[in-house]
Amino acid sequence: MTELQARVSEYGGLSIKERLLIRFMKSRNIVGKNWRGVLAERDPFFNTKLGGDYLTSVAQAVSDSSRGNVDRIERVTIALEKVAGITPVPVV
Repeated sequence: MTELQARVSEYGGLSIKERLLIRFMKSRNIVGKNWRGVLAERDPFFNTKLGGDYLTSVAQAVSDSSRGNVDRIERVTIALEKVAGITPVPVV
């Protein structure tokens, strides 16, 4: 988080992608290590090849925020927040 905190002080705020990744990480921590399996069980979309690609894309974006499509990150984050018991907040 220190890199994100540095960006906040330098630029005055986080991008939509960065805010979504923070929300994703919070909900992932609540759901636990098997978050991919849990999503695949709860949402049939994530039990497909395309859904699996979404999960991989978001996981990679956590370590390198230049990766990952913001729409994919949003889709995974909202689904994971629901599983975690967090009321999703629209990005718009």
